[in-house]
Amino acid sequence: MTTLTLVKKTSFTVASLATTMLLSICTPVQAFMFGTDGIQFERDTNINFTFEESHGGYQSSLWVAQADSGNTGYSNIARLFYETQPSDNGSAADWQGTFGNAVTSENGSITQTVKFLKDQIYALLLWSDTGSGRPFEQYVSSSTFMNSPQWWAAGSQFRREECLVAGCQQAVFGNFMLDYNSNGSFTNINGGKGPEQFSSVTIGQLAQGIQISFDDAGGNDQDFQDFTVSAELVPEPVPEPVTLFGTILGIGALAAARRKKKRGQ
Repeated sequence: MTTLTLVKKTSFTVASLATTMLLSICTPVQAFMFGTDGIQFERDTNINFTFEESHGGYQSSLWVAQADSGNTGYSNIARLFYETQPSDNGSAADWQGTFGNAVTSENGSITQTVKFLKDQIYALLLWSDTGSGRPFEQYVSSSTFMNSPQWWAAGSQFRREECLVAGCQQAVFGNFMLDYNSNGSFTNINGGKGPEQFSSVTIGQLAQGIQISFDDAGGNDQDFQDFTVSAELVPEPVPEPVTLFGTILGIGALAAARRKKKRGQ
């Protein structure tokens, strides 16, 4: 299976370097984040990703990418879902792709579990073949700052030059509405709430389950409905009653021993 590494260009202009430094100073260090600033957890954490549907004429694949040291590159580490053809039935239903028809996964399951390691930074990358026959022809990232001309991968292209160094938002996170039968904008469909208001979620929201949806940069329509998955925190296992009871007894015995020792002294 082919993987690519997305790297940051080293040839910055003075203006873009100043902007990057300013963003770095103003952005606080976060132990947990799940959104357009990146994905990071305070402890090893499992997340279930479930495919919803895809739209548009591109043939795409969704990957988890992990940041290299110094955040100078991101390497694909796991392919979640991929299209075997652009859609189920040509342009029908806005090039709709469903699981088991146009879309599949490595193990054939509609839900994929990914373990995110403590303190590591990740992003989701949607790679697309726009019609050239190259599966890694173009990308969009769930991390906004990576959607700029400052990032590149050999054999790929990114046409959104207007994003500049700060990047463009190409993914939304949370509980939002999508209407595949409407030509209305994402903002109108969501009652005036724009994509920027769906840029991150809390750990509590993730525990309840949220959506992530991408705009693949095709047509510059910013509809955020080209590739949609749901994400949900996998609960940590609860200790069995016998094990929990044994732990309590052990703590009680230790406390009693300490009291006895104090009396002896």
